[in-house]
Amino acid sequence: MVIAPPYDVVSDEDVARLLERSPYNIAHIESCPGPEETRYQRAADALRGWAGAGALLRDERPAYYVYEQRTSVQGAERVRRCFFARMRLYPPEEGVVRPHESTMEGPRAERLQLMRATRANVSPIMSFYADPGHRARAVLEQAAAGTPNFEARDDRGDEHRLWVVDDEQRMATLAEVLAASKVTIADGHHRYTTALEYLEERRRETPEGAWRGDEPEHWMLTGLVAEDEPGLAVLPIHRLLRGDDVPPDLIERLGELYAVAEIAVDPRDEEAARAVLHTLWSRIEGNALGPPTFGMIGYKPGHIHLLQGRSVEALHAAMPVWLSEASKDVDVTVLTETVFRPLLGIDAAVLAAGERVAFVEDVDAAWDAVASGEYRLAFLVNATRVEQVTAVADAGELMPQKTTFFYPKLGTGLVMNPFDD
Repeated sequence: MVIAPPYDVVSDEDVARLLERSPYNIAHIESCPGPEETRYQRAADALRGWAGAGALLRDERPAYYVYEQRTSVQGAERVRRCFFARMRLYPPEEGVVRPHESTMEGPRAERLQLMRATRANVSPIMSFYADPGHRARAVLEQAAAGTPNFEARDDRGDEHRLWVVDDEQRMATLAEVLAASKVTIADGHHRYTTALEYLEERRRETPEGAWRGDEPEHWMLTGLVAEDEPGLAVLPIHRLLRGDDVPPDLIERLGELYAVAEIAVDPRDEEAARAVLHTLWSRIEGNALGPPTFGMIGYKPGHIHLLQGRSVEALHAAMPVWLSEASKDVDVTVLTETVFRPLLGIDAAVLAAGERVAFVEDVDAAWDAVASGEYRLAFLVNATRVEQVTAVADAGELMPQKTTFFYPKLGTGLVMNPFDD
């Protein structure tokens, strides 16, 4: 197998397995291992070597690439379609391509070094567009009715299919739909921010008067997904906290805004403890549309806690006045502004540094992270909905880091966007 998940969802063990699969697995470039001072150049050398060996082929005609993923989410089969294209970069303040999440320093620095070395978009970002007349959906469905140009099944059992669309009429339809829509970044904020930084870097390096405005660095490889795509799934991302500076009166202070229920668990009985954990999570999920509700693991040995907002109005009043109603309705923002920042001292700078807070998608993994002693606390959070993402983008605001997890992630290695001919 030569494709792989993107860099931000693979462990060191995952990367090692992918590297063994094939000398042409994209992990050799996207997640190139080794010392910091040489890894990015080795990734660039590999990319050029693959092109020279014919492992990578450049299409001679302009094309879009329809991409289908078949997966199972919480026991339900899903089919999600999008298409890959080069999307022009726009600064967020122009309101054409809108981010919805803040970013962290470490991933931005890593992606910038990889982009400098390879001069390419190795992996796509994911973005939303509006398709009210379903004109683009019809094009994708027509393409997917044919024989795919590429197909594979990954380790999770997810199926990946790709079709080349170079018919001028179909391409024109997709372009017209996009031209009529704003675009909201769904996944890949670090890569998009890095691309903007690299574009500005290249502009500064270009001799005065030689900058044309149509250089290849002005575009980025993007997987474009309709906002109402039936197969679109957003999963929760739970919070893990390091450090021992947890206030002893945390429960009392939480009680001002939350009804706090303390639930006993016996850590010696692993099966029973996890059953209680999943019952707690079911209660949180069941209140996804009610007052924000969270789970807290690790505050008191032998107990987990359910935090249910006393009222939406009280929570909104406790949050910064400059935040829009759209932002105040997002559970992760509520947790950040009513618990992390005022009670635990975790502000925007701490989140951006990425040293104290980590993220995990699985409830059991959150439990394990605290039980192992690696993390002091875990907070379980409901998933953010697609309409909340676009509402916050419309308001010109950003959610906290890792607010959304769109599943499945777009595969890396199917299509790339090199900046050089």
